[in-house]
Amino acid sequence: MPDTATAIVPATSANLGCAFDCAALALNLYLHVRATRNPHRLEIVYQGPRPESIPSGDPNLVVRGIRAVAEWGGTAVPTARIEIDNEIPVGSGLGSSAAAIVAGILVGARICGVSPSADTIIRLAAGIEGHPDNVAAAYYGGLVVCAQRENSGDVLTLKAEVPQDLEFIAVIPAIGMPTAQSRAVLPSAYSRAAVVHNLQRTALFVASVFSGRFDLQPEFFRDRLHQPYRCSLIPGLEECLKLSHPDLIGVLLSGAGSAVLAIARKNAAEVAALLVAEFNHHGVAAQPLFLKAENRGARDSSAASSAGS
Repeated sequence: MPDTATAIVPATSANLGCAFDCAALALNLYLHVRATRNPHRLEIVYQGPRPESIPSGDPNLVVRGIRAVAEWGGTAVPTARIEIDNEIPVGSGLGSSAAAIVAGILVGARICGVSPSADTIIRLAAGIEGHPDNVAAAYYGGLVVCAQRENSGDVLTLKAEVPQDLEFIAVIPAIGMPTAQSRAVLPSAYSRAAVVHNLQRTALFVASVFSGRFDLQPEFFRDRLHQPYRCSLIPGLEECLKLSHPDLIGVLLSGAGSAVLAIARKNAAEVAALLVAEFNHHGVAAQPLFLKAENRGARDSSAASSAGS
């Protein structure tokens, strides 16, 4: 068992408009975690956005990941110095929680001397996160679609690699959006018409992705299950989702929000300026990030390639 382990885990964007709770993609912002055994105490050193919101003890999601894999492996939960260097905005729908959980499981497995399978890593991570899409994309990279088996925590996952010519623009308004609050506005039941609407577009979207063509268009991202209800929480979101530009493939709410993610073929700066202007018009400051897809997924100190390869 090594005394030190490291993990690098990408940001993610889930739901992708129509594919509510069943698809996500990885993006090239990263969480870096280094865990070093410390027999005396648990210590967390954090650098990154919103340090005041990062728990310093057992509630920390990296620690929860370590604990989950230690308990799975039947080993004692180790105390360690955990150094976290985070590039991912916190509380904005870009998968900071999923990245922390996956990183914790990876470093925890190394310092505990256990070897969970990929399926076990995803199951453990989804058990902490509450749903599998973000954690699957964080671990495998690329664009994933996934489903949980009935009556078990097992997750079925398929991955497609995302072309590097696609531009991803994350526009982050200066308002946080706790996932619990964003979930609370959703209805408990939907009409058949709303469900069929999303199923049709999700099927087209997934068929295009897994054909390898990525022949995407804005209609694929039209959603009736979650985005219309969350517009009331995020000033400017409704207008952002209606944005039109010749090079724009689609605009969607990233995860539960508050970030908006746009996909474009080119002219990313123009698209970003239009989205920022919509938030500004509603009195909300916003910051754009220009990103690419991350196809490698999570990596740990024992692997030179993707953890999901």
